[in-house]
Amino acid sequence: MTTILFLILAFFVKAQNAYVAFLDSSIVDIVQKTQPGWKTLMYRGITILAEPKLVIVWTFVLAFLLWGFKFKIPALWSLATLIGGDVIAAIVKNVVQRARPAGHLAVDNGYSFPSGHVFGTFLLMAMIWLILIPMIATPWRAWIVRIIVLIWMALVMISRVYLNAHFPTDTFGAALLAYLWLQVAQGLYIRLAPVMKHWPLLKKSEI
Repeated sequence: MTTILFLILAFFVKAQNAYVAFLDSSIVDIVQKTQPGWKTLMYRGITILAEPKLVIVWTFVLAFLLWGFKFKIPALWSLATLIGGDVIAAIVKNVVQRARPAGHLAVDNGYSFPSGHVFGTFLLMAMIWLILIPMIATPWRAWIVRIIVLIWMALVMISRVYLNAHFPTDTFGAALLAYLWLQVAQGLYIRLAPVMKHWPLLKKSEI
């Protein structure tokens, strides 16, 4: 279902469909309706923290911590998932070749669909959701972290539209593509993790 939805959205975006343009403009009007200084400052801070290069740093930090606590295979999976995902997102960008919204900042260069900020953040938040949250023993604390993850994901998506860096459908497409790739990565993990556990360096790894 995710694959179908993403392909349909990518096709309509590539074809510059009028309904997609209407949907984008309607959402942009709502998100950018009021732009007080505090809100602009907040969303700029959020988009800086969700910068794709920084997401790579956060993922390496996560992998380092996982490796140190004997979760070596999950650590390698996290890195491979992000790197492989970034390659796929870059390919999609160059296939669709959607121009960014008019008036975007010079720092936001390159093609617009899908949003790299949203794509990388989705994968990082998914890693936290799948690997770290199950380690939290207290249920209510685990739910607090889940809520924080969901709120952060939503804020990153809104920030890219608010700052005029992306169309709303760029962020939707990024979330769909990230989820699609995550399902593939999880399937590969289930298949390969038991095999990797027999490797000398990974024998003591938790899976």
